[in-house]
Amino acid sequence: MKKLITLLTCCFIATNIVAQNNDYDISLAAYVPDQIEGIPASAKSMLNNKLGQVITNNGISNNIGNSRFIITSNITIISKDIIGSAPSQVALTLDMTLYIGDGIAGNMYASESFSLKGVGKNETKAYMQAIKQLKSSNPKLKQFVTNGKAKILDYYNTNCNQIIAETEALQRIEDYNESLYLLVSVPTASTCYDNVKGKIEGLFKKAIDKDCLTKYAQAQAIWNANQDIEAANESGALLASVNPRSACFNDVKKLFTKIEARVQDLQDRTWKLQLHEVDIRKSAIQAAKEVGVAYGKNQPNTVYNIRGWY
Repeated sequence: MKKLITLLTCCFIATNIVAQNNDYDISLAAYVPDQIEGIPASAKSMLNNKLGQVITNNGISNNIGNSRFIITSNITIISKDIIGSAPSQVALTLDMTLYIGDGIAGNMYASESFSLKGVGKNETKAYMQAIKQLKSSNPKLKQFVTNGKAKILDYYNTNCNQIIAETEALQRIEDYNESLYLLVSVPTASTCYDNVKGKIEGLFKKAIDKDCLTKYAQAQAIWNANQDIEAANESGALLASVNPRSACFNDVKKLFTKIEARVQDLQDRTWKLQLHEVDIRKSAIQAAKEVGVAYGKNQPNTVYNIRGWY
């Protein structure tokens, strides 16, 4: 009995993973569509977790939102048998093929197939036991991930001018956060990184300065409208999220101090909200990457294109 489990692209579960590996520093997302014909829900969740483990156990750690590049899977049931009695068990043999590629452009970079077997008291348990058999230490699996990484690096090396042009277009409309996100996504091991690293710090400053002015104005308006504890908490939360490296941070501190004093009058106790402080151990590049990653995480989930991969 054979049954193709088709991974649809319209809905999905994605575990987003970012590399902080010295060799590659790339981002990769474990991607499993929300609707998969035939596979039990709990087995689907395990598959998503297993793909995440494949990434983390092969030199890539987490966490970035909406990565362009994905690892996904297709499964074919090779056989399904009922064995034993009182109670009987289900035995499955699965053919699992893994893919790494550009989920935005729809380009598949690497693939590898694995034969997996699982036995359980029902089909769901058998699926889960089979998926567990995919070991991150498998040499064939390690080579597959290495091949995928190399292709991702090649993407950045080949498309560097296009990436820079896109970031410059975003800056012209003052979309500094997305522009920064694109720049900090460039792996340090790529030749493109040498072309973009000098742009990151200046763009980071523009992004946090704009964010500071926006949040300061919002917090001031909220506080001026109604100086009660609810307004204090709302405006204070905005101010507490401002990056301390931003140009208007002194104004933020003054307003925060004013609100904090009012809170003590209203509640006769210390306010729990606090402003961020500059971590002198952290470079501007590191701080910029954190801002870019946070932007990526807060974006709507990407619908990936894997048509034609299998």
